[in-house]
Amino acid sequence: MTKVLFVNVVNEVRHRRMERHISNLGTGYIASYLQKYGGFNDITIVEAGQNLDTKILADVAVVGISAVTQNFNIAKQVASKVRAHTNALVMVGGHHITALPNNLTEDMDVAVLGEGEQTALEIIQGQNFSKVKGIAYREDGKLKVTPKRELIKPLDKIPFPARNLMRLGAHHIISMYSSRGCPYRCVFCSSAFFWQSIRFFSASYVVSEICEILAKYRPKQINFSDDLFIADKQRLRKIAKKILEKGINREVEFRCNVRANLVNNEVASLLKAINVKKVNIGVESGSNRVLQYLKGGSVTVRQNEKAINTLKKHGLNVTASFIIGSPTETRNDIMETYKFIERSNLDGGQTFVMLPLPATPVWEYCEQRGMLNDFMDWDNFEFYFEDNENRVVASDLLTRAELLEMLLEFKKLWRKRRREYLLKQAFKHPRRIIPYICRSLRDGFKDEDF
Repeated sequence: MTKVLFVNVVNEVRHRRMERHISNLGTGYIASYLQKYGGFNDITIVEAGQNLDTKILADVAVVGISAVTQNFNIAKQVASKVRAHTNALVMVGGHHITALPNNLTEDMDVAVLGEGEQTALEIIQGQNFSKVKGIAYREDGKLKVTPKRELIKPLDKIPFPARNLMRLGAHHIISMYSSRGCPYRCVFCSSAFFWQSIRFFSASYVVSEICEILAKYRPKQINFSDDLFIADKQRLRKIAKKILEKGINREVEFRCNVRANLVNNEVASLLKAINVKKVNIGVESGSNRVLQYLKGGSVTVRQNEKAINTLKKHGLNVTASFIIGSPTETRNDIMETYKFIERSNLDGGQTFVMLPLPATPVWEYCEQRGMLNDFMDWDNFEFYFEDNENRVVASDLLTRAELLEMLLEFKKLWRKRRREYLLKQAFKHPRRIIPYICRSLRDGFKDEDF
């Protein structure tokens, strides 16, 4: 029997909240697909990094490594350790290697490019690399990239992710996907490149997965991790109808991501009805000029304000994410974002410094100006700007020191907003406030995380 090991690469030194609390469902989907369509049942999924325990490599035939850009240096270390201790086939997947297949090292046999379920199955079944679509490998020292693989349709063909094999993070919160991809093309996001187009699991599939999660894990909250949960309004209506018919809204809370230009009273009402407690909007900027660059003119500052107020009117907790340090963004542009947050009706949120990820327009902008290349030190793509003094920047006009100074002012603002939020909650639900604070401290939430 073929023994398969998947390693979701994490930074074991810092292991920040984003890695600690969010499961990498990608390997879970591949594992369940291998089980259903290939009969491969000896599968292990671990989270590991620099200190990968070599004991788990015993008798492994295939090792699949999944890593984001900021952890790709660690992925190379993992591959080297695997190569030193086994003769296992080493395949690597994820957004980073899909964007930069030339980063395949001599310790990695093959890269899975893009959607990985069927590709991984064919590799593990032993098909000749030259006949497998959607991969990169080296032959006689030269990089070979095969033709793109067709996307899996319908998505319902893919079984629910094998959560029983995974570390699920905070057990009171379980993540799931109801779609893949995004119909929009924000300059900082690689999702559109990776998934190629947006596809949806059917309403029946989504609600069946929710029922399975509730039966097995009884979480307090289910987080729809889709780029845009409300992208298909007709499907949203169907999901809501099924949730209400089954009474699921009385059993669990939900959280999802929305987009301002798609929010209206009907959408807000549907989210409220199914017990969505929190929604997050990628507001990104309080400057229309900067928004034009970031989102191609698909959203305005006024639309963001209107969407927040509409969602709040329906009793939803609304958080937002913002980006500073975009190319050509000025200090005055950033102050417009600061003032937007001050006057907004948001319950909370976060501000990040622009991270130019591979296969995004902002990466191309920086690459053309000699600021980036395909063989960077990936440690300098740390998600949290303040953690790395060498963290890459995309700004033409502001230095790293200036961006850090402004970022710290945003953090002060978010802490103030958090105190205001907790005070409101204390008046509304006096008995809940202490458990909420204790849970936040236990889970290691950052001050500005809501």
